[in-house]
Amino acid sequence: MRTLLLLIILVMVAALAVLSLPGRMWPPTPMPTPQPQPVVVRSQGPTIERLEQLSHLVATRVLVADVLVGEGNGCKGAWLIRGDALIAVDLSKASVVEKNETAKRATIRLPLPEVLQARVDHERTQIWELKSTTWIPWASDKDSLRDTVMAHAQRLVAHAAGSPENIQAAKIAAETVLRALYSEVGWQLTVTWHSVDSSKAVAQ
Repeated sequence: MRTLLLLIILVMVAALAVLSLPGRMWPPTPMPTPQPQPVVVRSQGPTIERLEQLSHLVATRVLVADVLVGEGNGCKGAWLIRGDALIAVDLSKASVVEKNETAKRATIRLPLPEVLQARVDHERTQIWELKSTTWIPWASDKDSLRDTVMAHAQRLVAHAAGSPENIQAAKIAAETVLRALYSEVGWQLTVTWHSVDSSKAVAQ
C-alpha cells in the first residue's frame, strides 16, 4: 500500500514539474491563422498595344430591307430584299492623344466606323414575281437575272448600312463601350474621332 501511494505521489510531482517548465503552457497555444492579403489590381490605362489587342470593336448591327425590281434576259422579277450589316471601329488605327497617370484620365482618337460585313439574308428574302417577258423559251434566263439582282442587293445592303445616321449611332455605341470598359478600372476616357479627310489619309 505504501509503495502504491509513493508511486502516485511521484507521478504527480513529475506532472507538476513538466507543467512548470519555462515556455510551457497547457493547453498549448494554437498557431495564429495567416490572414489573406488583399489583391491589388492596377491598370495602366489605354495604350496602343491594349487597343490593338481589341482589334475591331463591333459597335452596331443594322437591318436593311428594300424592294428590287429586275428586268432583262427575257424575264422580269421583283424581290423583297432583307439583309444586315455590322458596323465596327478598327482599333488598330487608334491613337492615345493625352494621358494623365495621376488623375487617371486619357483621350484617344479613333477612326470613323466602317461597314465590316454586309450580307443578304437569303432565307428571309422573298420573290414577289419572276416571269418571262418573251414568247421564245430559250431567250428567257431567270437564273441569270436572279444572280444579277442578288449582286446588286449585296451592294445595296452595304450602302444602306453605311448611312450617316448609322455611322453616328455606331460612334455613340463605341464611345459608350470604351468608356464603360475603362471606368471599371478607374479611368476616365474621352473619345475623339478622325475627320473624313484624316481617316482617308490614314487608310492610304
